[in-house]
Amino acid sequence: MQKLDGTRAQIAIVDDDFSVRAALGNLLRSVNYKTLLFESAEAVLQSNALREISFMVLDVKLKGISGIELFERLRAAEVNIPTAFISGNAGLNTQLRIARAGAVLFLSKPVDVELLLRTIDDTLNAIALP
Repeated sequence: MQKLDGTRAQIAIVDDDFSVRAALGNLLRSVNYKTLLFESAEAVLQSNALREISFMVLDVKLKGISGIELFERLRAAEVNIPTAFISGNAGLNTQLRIARAGAVLFLSKPVDVELLLRTIDDTLNAIALP
């Protein structure tokens, strides 16, 4: 997916599990997305590329700042990145909090990659519409 300026969309993957980060990064690169991989919310907050991220795949539970807290901090700072949350064990209350916060999608691990890819494509296509 290309943005209006001709550059490819950049997807951030934030997960403290290296194998999940690597697998999702490989998947997204295989369909021509650029990826940024982060092992923590703190790494995202310190990144100079934050405003270049088109979509974020964010684990709910991270070491340090949680995924939900990162999402809420970004929103409070008016950095509105469409986000799909992933989790191996998020309860209903957590899923409701994520939905109320404005996330695009919640997926349980193992991730339904077809649904994730379709959601990313649909979201980025909707944003690109004039």
